[in-house]
Amino acid sequence: MPSCGIFCVDNGIKFLPIVSLDVHTSIVASTSRTVLRQTFATTGRPFRNVRYAFPLYDGSSVVGFQCTIGSRTIKGVVQERDEAKQAYNAAVGRGNTAALMEQSLEASDAFVTSLGNIPRRCESVDVEVTYLGELKHDAQVDGLRFTVPTSLAQRYGQHSITGSDAITFQGGKHIKITVDVDASSGSVIKNIQSPSHPIAVSIGTLSTAASDPPSLQRAHATLAQDAVVLGSDFVLQVVATGLGDPMAVLENHPTIPNQRALMTTLVPRFNLPMEMAEVVFMCDRSGSMADGNKMGNVIEALNIFLKSLPVGVKFNICSFGSSYSFLWERSMTYDEATLDAATRHVVGFGADLGGTEMFKPFQEIFQRRYKDLNLEVILLTDGGIWDQKELFQLVDTHVVESKGAIRVFALGVGRDVSHALIEGVARAGNGFSQAVAEDEKMDKMLVRMLKGALTPHITDYSLEIKYGSRDAAPYGETADDDFVVIERVMDSLTLDISPSSDTTSEPPPQPMSLFDQSVQDSDLEIPTSSNSVTTKLPSVTVPQYLQAPFQIPSLFPFSRTTVYVLLSDATPDCQPKSVILKGSSTYGPVELEIPVRVLTEKGTTIHQLAARKAVRELEDGRGWIFHAKDRDGKLLQEQFEGQFSDMVKQEAVRLGKQYQVSGRWCSFVAIQDDD
Repeated sequence: MPSCGIFCVDNGIKFLPIVSLDVHTSIVASTSRTVLRQTFATTGRPFRNVRYAFPLYDGSSVVGFQCTIGSRTIKGVVQERDEAKQAYNAAVGRGNTAALMEQSLEASDAFVTSLGNIPRRCESVDVEVTYLGELKHDAQVDGLRFTVPTSLAQRYGQHSITGSDAITFQGGKHIKITVDVDASSGSVIKNIQSPSHPIAVSIGTLSTAASDPPSLQRAHATLAQDAVVLGSDFVLQVVATGLGDPMAVLENHPTIPNQRALMTTLVPRFNLPMEMAEVVFMCDRSGSMADGNKMGNVIEALNIFLKSLPVGVKFNICSFGSSYSFLWERSMTYDEATLDAATRHVVGFGADLGGTEMFKPFQEIFQRRYKDLNLEVILLTDGGIWDQKELFQLVDTHVVESKGAIRVFALGVGRDVSHALIEGVARAGNGFSQAVAEDEKMDKMLVRMLKGALTPHITDYSLEIKYGSRDAAPYGETADDDFVVIERVMDSLTLDISPSSDTTSEPPPQPMSLFDQSVQDSDLEIPTSSNSVTTKLPSVTVPQYLQAPFQIPSLFPFSRTTVYVLLSDATPDCQPKSVILKGSSTYGPVELEIPVRVLTEKGTTIHQLAARKAVRELEDGRGWIFHAKDRDGKLLQEQFEGQFSDMVKQEAVRLGKQYQVSGRWCSFVAIQDDD
């Protein structure tokens, strides 16, 4: 396993040593901003092209990228992926120092940066990446869970990052991690701990403001001592009062006129009767599960799940690796006899089934299900595969075809879980995921996951925004001249369509001769990647409300749900006063109204988190544009069938460039200015 992140690609793969790794994170309420700084030694040699590979937590919004090469700092901007690569190659060809940061096409948690023209006598290269994230709820401690992935672990399948199996942060002389926590107003931090590494905790102050008066709302934690090898993902758990309370926050953008973003987040607490369903435990027994105590943790988790099932549900166990098998041909009713058979079956589990093939066992589980029961699939894995998109599409297709009767949950096991895999499959499966470090306590986490799997299926959640005038009375108070307008977010998807996104007015073209003697055969070239065919795509009006995720997922007790809405300038004189979350169940309607708190300072954090979530949906083949219609009520994807995939990419690029967040179709490029 390679021991560094930067490698030379001029003459084969040669890794450059890490000098230091510095991670500083600021957690505010349930969001985080992380600055990742890494320094690599170049030994004073010139390099024309080196590459730097690193992992990020799935769903992170990369919002800043810069490199310091010797005494020169170059800062990145977001461009369309191919345009960014062409700009980088052109700069390198001119002899300029340049950098390019791209998301892997195979997995959303893997990034690669290329550095061009590192000059002679340059002793080091500093790479700084800034990214935002929303924190998951940790059901084991009923708090926040923050994770810094430290490796791209060995994964099954082909990938384009390097010719090696994995990239890790091992080999550094100095590793420093600092996390500042500023809880919501009125909250009290009760505990900060790490199940993965020794840490030092100071409650009362932030590391960046040690001289400020102490407050139980603030704290900071650091890695207990300088480390050479982290060995596993760094995990921090924060327990504070009020973390799960419903909250809606409105942010005004500092540079885009009348642009606002709304973030609504809550950890639901409701008690609807559990449903009798079919539960299939899908257990990874591939060779990668032999690392550490992964297999032991899977067996422990399975035993907890099995002993917690209610009598009467149907259940089964599927083991997979290069091949797959089931405990029974079809799921059996849970009773004392079937529990005993399942327990004896699990005792013999080992990491002995070869490679990691998930597609076919998932497909078989869906085909074998009882059509008159809801199906709950619980996946236990380290997520060790590269080809993830095809799997997500399979899960999403079956969930849609079942009209929401199928849900998929994922438990990531081990010290280097692929968060992109477990988050992605749970997102496609309308469930949720949790990760557990090696030998971490997980009993409460597992029971709450099982309870979530057995909650009634509610698939029609909707969000409404209640408006008042900008000078109206605060939420909960009334005034005689107040007015109230309630807008349903989903009602804004009937759009105006123009024939082309090129709105530049041009004179009508002159007639072309059908016989031009100056035209030679060599003029009729097939376009290359650098000279591709230009396609004018239809221009689609951006909806007044852009919600991400577009369809609000199922809500589960003790599992955080966050929904964003980008608000256009259509209602500049109205102020959101509250958001109303609605749904219907077999036991009656459910509803929650949450007051909106307007941030006093303008900012970009919520906008960039919202944009990244919207882009990620488009990358996954979902999102608002798949449901948008023209004025005649026809879906855009039906009206523009041949162009629709390009329209999806166009929208993702628009969001990436406007809000400066990278993704599958947008990259950061930094180029040295010509002196």
